[in-house]
Amino acid sequence: MMGEERVARRQIGRKGSMARTWLMMSSEGQRQMVEAGRQSIMRRTGLTARDLRNLDPMLSYPSTIVGRDKAMVLNLEQIKAIITAHEVLLLNSRDPSVIPFVDELHARILNHHSTAATTDHSQVVCDLFIGDMINVVE
Repeated sequence: MMGEERVARRQIGRKGSMARTWLMMSSEGQRQMVEAGRQSIMRRTGLTARDLRNLDPMLSYPSTIVGRDKAMVLNLEQIKAIITAHEVLLLNSRDPSVIPFVDELHARILNHHSTAATTDHSQVVCDLFIGDMINVVE
């Protein structure tokens, strides 16, 4: 009986670690939907669980842009994203209020990638994303 209670408690404790669907957009403009849990995202981006909590839709956090060693975490109303040197990971990419932003970011990355093949892609992703965020906030 005690073993069953422990298993049930362990499963309840892991409720928040279920996989979510992320839109992964590379610095070349390639898009891919990825199912990933919190641990997977932490390994991929070098972020801590505390940083990912800013993106949790079940928790109330003010709009923030947090810079870390290997990534930036953005929580701006409906737009919740992680920017690394090589990709952007977006939550809620199918939300009607986020789709125009995703399309604009994708178009800008493709345009920039096609005109400047020798550019540092990590800087391109960061510059384009921040530029779009400023336009959305204004």
